[in-house]
Amino acid sequence: MSYLDQTMGAYIRRNVIFPIYWKYIKHAKVLQYYKQLQKHQWAAREEIINIQRKKLYALTQYASQNIPYYQKIIQEHHLRFSEDTIFADIKKFPLLTKDIIRKNFKQLYKFRDNNYYRNTSGGSTGEPIILYQDADYFAWNTATKVLFDEWAGRKIGERMVSIYGTFQDILKSGQGIKLYLRQQLSGITILNTNRMSEKDKYQYVQRINQIKPSIILDYNHELARFIQEHNLEVYSPKAVMTTGFVLYPEVQARIEEVFKAPIFNCYGSREVGSMACNCKTSPGLHLIPDIHYVEIVDENGKEVKLGKSGNIIVTLLTNYTMPLIRYKIGDIGILSEKNCPCGRELPLLEKVVGRISGRFKNKFGDFINAGLFCSLFYFKENIRQFQVIQETTESILINLVLNEKNKLKEMDKFFKENNQKIWKIMGHKITIKYNIVDEIEPSPSGKYMYVFSKVEDI
Repeated sequence: MSYLDQTMGAYIRRNVIFPIYWKYIKHAKVLQYYKQLQKHQWAAREEIINIQRKKLYALTQYASQNIPYYQKIIQEHHLRFSEDTIFADIKKFPLLTKDIIRKNFKQLYKFRDNNYYRNTSGGSTGEPIILYQDADYFAWNTATKVLFDEWAGRKIGERMVSIYGTFQDILKSGQGIKLYLRQQLSGITILNTNRMSEKDKYQYVQRINQIKPSIILDYNHELARFIQEHNLEVYSPKAVMTTGFVLYPEVQARIEEVFKAPIFNCYGSREVGSMACNCKTSPGLHLIPDIHYVEIVDENGKEVKLGKSGNIIVTLLTNYTMPLIRYKIGDIGILSEKNCPCGRELPLLEKVVGRISGRFKNKFGDFINAGLFCSLFYFKENIRQFQVIQETTESILINLVLNEKNKLKEMDKFFKENNQKIWKIMGHKITIKYNIVDEIEPSPSGKYMYVFSKVEDI
């Protein structure tokens, strides 16, 4: 594909197709919200806080008058709130968990019009929850993705490759000629990694080299591993945007080495959409106060100090059909006290440490960051894939896919040394079982769960 084809195609998509599609076909306010986000990203901190204060108060007001679950909560807890004190008042709301949503589902939504649709959480760590989201939420979320792409260097309409693994979402995008036309009009090509044979991987590398995308959106770093192991040549985009998995340093180094491009890490979920992303200079991930109000709390629900890790609690400000107020998303993160050199005064999420299910718990009640186990297996000779599962406080199962099974005996020394390290991490000797498998299946969300715990009350 020539440079002229690339630039002309991007110009037409940006100035003709994109505006017509969203304004006249989808009747969505994507462009309007995108322009607001562009402007607000450079606002002073005081203005940002005021924007969020008004939105937070408006949402709680609506919920208190229209959503049965919140009406009950407000009555039971004798909650009172005003716009001036909303940041303190919101903390009086009890946390909203997936279990509460399942038990109170019918009391958590109210249809305002026909512009709603059904969605689910990813279900990567268990049974997914059902959600109703509306057109306004969708428009804000799409506008946020466009803004994040812009931070990574992609202008609207430029080619992008999405290395995507959620089979359900790919089905929604259509098949055959319909999918082809959608991708041509949007400039976004989806490479399905939900089931990816070796032949598919070679073809995907060829597609990337042919398309020459501005950025690559990577939901699954397995293709980068394949490219490196097979010494393949691959086109270097302006940036690689990662999302859908914890970006451990070893993984980031590999992706940067393979694609010879900077990494932009995007954080979000199906429940609340795209939440945060780093810019070119940020020491963390910029949050978007127009869309989310984020807190970090300890196990008792109390707010922790900036720079300390805790449960990420999200209030989604854009979905009035099914408001999520103080939703415990299931991740561990840290809010930063630093300011970004880029000049944006948006709050910073220092990092996402991992899923709550990505924490292990030993017999003494201590919590261990399961990411520590990744360093034991990442990029080790003869290990293609791994999965560490805490079955109980006394046992761990390790699934391994080997490059060469006939070298299993040669790995005995590695296993013994590894066991010593695991016992040291856990603080006591536990039972460790190695299970050699042909393939590690992705979760229903299309993600590979490299580490997770089955221990309750994590």
